[in-house]
Amino acid sequence: MNTKKYVGMSLTDRLTQAGSLNAFSKALKDKDEMAALALLLNVEFTHDQASDTVKSLLLDPNSDQNFK
Repeated sequence: MNTKKYVGMSLTDRLTQAGSLNAFSKALKDKDEMAALALLLNVEFTHDQASDTVKSLLLDPNSDQNFK
C-alpha cells in the first residue's frame, strides 16, 4: 500500500512534521541547494517540485526567516 504521509500539508507543515524545519531554514541561509532539495524530497515533493521550490526560495535573501 502506497500511503502519502504529507498529502494536503503546506511546506512548513511538512517540514515541521518531519522535524526538518530548522535544517531547511539553515540550508536556505547557507544557500545549500542540495541539502534543501534533499529535505523537500524527504517530505514527498517530486524532484521537479522540490527543485522549483528551492530555486525560487533561494532568490529571496530572507526566505530562511519564513521557516523558523
